[in-house]
Amino acid sequence: MLHDHGIQVNGSFVLGFDHDRKDVFARTAEWVEENRLECATFHILTPYPGTPLFRRLEAEGRLLHKDWTLYDTAHAVFRPMHMTPEDLESGYAWIYRRLFSHASIWRRRPEGWPAVAPYLAMSYLYKRSNGLWGFLIRRHLVQAAWRPLIELSRMRHLRFRRRLAAEAGAQAEGNVVSAGV
Repeated sequence: MLHDHGIQVNGSFVLGFDHDRKDVFARTAEWVEENRLECATFHILTPYPGTPLFRRLEAEGRLLHKDWTLYDTAHAVFRPMHMTPEDLESGYAWIYRRLFSHASIWRRRPEGWPAVAPYLAMSYLYKRSNGLWGFLIRRHLVQAAWRPLIELSRMRHLRFRRRLAAEAGAQAEGNVVSAGV
């Protein structure tokens, strides 16, 4: 239905829930392709400190460690119920390889030809950026990369808010209406 209105869909999936088995990766990849999601992101279930999930897994003795640098949704930091942590990490890597393969990108292309070129451009740009993020994650540089991006985003947001305030002020001055008093 969204595709019928020209809306692209980015699905975000969390892998490693207690009900997930080793077939979750193939089933999820097939669903993404069948539904022609233009983009999909995947995350390993991560029990962040202070959350009910963290407390439960800690009480069950399923946390593997408390190396907070690996609590990044790209590493298994707990023992899943129906697979090994290694199975979870290798399945996570496999689903990214599969869905960002040339064949899968082509299978998921929009049906309307005018939308194909923008879709392919976006898909290949995203595919390239995943390699960069993988590099940053492996070298523990995510925080160093995020900090300037967040600051840039914050500065742009502040400029946008100032512009909106200036425009609203200019409009308010021109919209003064007498109440007849």
